[in-house]
Amino acid sequence: MYYALILETSRKAKAARNIYDYLHKNSHKRGLLPEQKVEGYLIKDGIIVPQQDKHRILNLRLFDEHLSPYFKTNMNLFILIMLDDQVGMQVFKADHGWMFLFDNVQYLPKPFGTQGYDMR
Repeated sequence: MYYALILETSRKAKAARNIYDYLHKNSHKRGLLPEQKVEGYLIKDGIIVPQQDKHRILNLRLFDEHLSPYFKTNMNLFILIMLDDQVGMQVFKADHGWMFLFDNVQYLPKPFGTQGYDMR
C-alpha cells in the first residue's frame, strides 16, 4: 500500500481539501472507512474513490510535489508519474492534511519492444 500525505501548508492543500469535501459529501450512501494508522500518521473518515472520480485525484498532479517538504510519501517519482485510473484509491483526513492511499500500483516499467526493452 502506497501513500501520499499532503500537509495543510502545501500549495496543493486547497485542491486536496476540495476533493476530500466533494467525495465526503457524495459518499454518504457508501459509508466511511474506519480510523487507522499508516506510517505513524493517524487517519480517519476514509472514502473509497469511485471509478468516475479517480480523475480528480490524478488531476492533482501529485508528482509536482515530490520534493516539497509539505508532501510525505513512500513512492518515488516514477511511481507518482505512473498512477492511472486502474489504481485503487482511498482518501482520508489526517491530523494536519489529507492522505491518499493507493493499491495495485505499477512500481516497475512495463516491458516494451520485441525483446522487452528498447534496442537503441
